[in-house]
Amino acid sequence: MRKKIVILLVLLSCGLFQAAAQNFGGDPSQLRAFTNSLHQVDEFIKRQNMGIDFADTDSYTGTPYNHPSYLPGNVYKGKDLLATNVALRYNAIADEMEVKESIDTPDKDAKALTKSPDIYVKIGNKDIFVFVPYDGGIEGGGYFQVLMEGNKIDLFKKVKKEFTAAKKATTSITRDIPAKFSDKPVYYIVNKEGKFYELPSSKKKKLKVFAENEKMMKNYVNSNRLDLNDENDLIRAVRHYDGV
Repeated sequence: MRKKIVILLVLLSCGLFQAAAQNFGGDPSQLRAFTNSLHQVDEFIKRQNMGIDFADTDSYTGTPYNHPSYLPGNVYKGKDLLATNVALRYNAIADEMEVKESIDTPDKDAKALTKSPDIYVKIGNKDIFVFVPYDGGIEGGGYFQVLMEGNKIDLFKKVKKEFTAAKKATTSITRDIPAKFSDKPVYYIVNKEGKFYELPSSKKKKLKVFAENEKMMKNYVNSNRLDLNDENDLIRAVRHYDGV
């Protein structure tokens, strides 16, 4: 295992060291510390989940990721920018953030970002993902997408996927049905103490989350013809509630 880790560290030194160099002034010790803390250096992302090779996109419909392709983004630790313009993709099935040096880097060279509440990513111009521990520990915790940050509350989304296995044709007049990944997001209101309140799937029941402001929010939603099962409308409604 020690030999394997050393080999991987050498490989990493040729990749993200260059991507982060501008942030550390080229200091080798700081770059090494950055890479060691940022990546799980003892494993590559070469897994076949659900018995499917995710790279074989013809074998399924939908996507197990937040976006089927890697997108450019930044990695932060607190207020510090650790890496800029790296390639990022969230694996919703494994609940892992996959990162590689650039869009042109082969997918096989991607690594899993270390799970830490101190480290978060911004993919593209707006998609922010944070890691939230469970009962103070990493195990059991997970990634959430930050949809809105308010003065009193925030709106988070857990990107979830429902998997339907492939089905072989049963007769000569039927055809094979490929495996399928369907989006099943779950939304949460998060207060400033970090307590999560899961929003129901029902539009009507979502309004009940607003408690004593339910009637006011119902009037706002109806007058603006909002659909609380539509993500953009939900963000608009929660932002209004936060400003009350």
